[in-house]
Amino acid sequence: MTRSAAAACAVAVLAGCGGDAVDTNPLGYLARQDEPGYVPGARLEVSGTIVALENGCLMLDRDRDGAGVPWIVWPPGTVPGDGGGADIDGVDFGPGDAVTGAGTVAVLADLPGGNDDDTYFGAQGHYCGADSAGVMVLDSLRHAAG
Repeated sequence: MTRSAAAACAVAVLAGCGGDAVDTNPLGYLARQDEPGYVPGARLEVSGTIVALENGCLMLDRDRDGAGVPWIVWPPGTVPGDGGGADIDGVDFGPGDAVTGAGTVAVLADLPGGNDDDTYFGAQGHYCGADSAGVMVLDSLRHAAG
């Protein structure tokens, strides 16, 4: 089994988990913070365009040369949206949307369990390539004006 397939299987298994454990995954490939600031790091204003990989992972193209296209960890309350996107408080965000918000740039290892394929963030992050692409942890998000 390839590493990608193994990570996908781990994510599928985690999606079926229940209870109050931190490592449950009720959102499929859509990882989110439990509360703003759950993932530590200096907060900054961010902007970019949401892009989707072929495997369904949502990334943030920060429109910066050489900055990479990190995997998105969504704000609290985010649920799967229409067309493979995300829904934050009734507002859909999907591939091609220009957005602004606040959050922190991280590496997968900064996330709780990020180095472990058997955890909420680790399984999804590895599947989405966050170990090489990096992570954009969002506390808030809105559509860009214009």
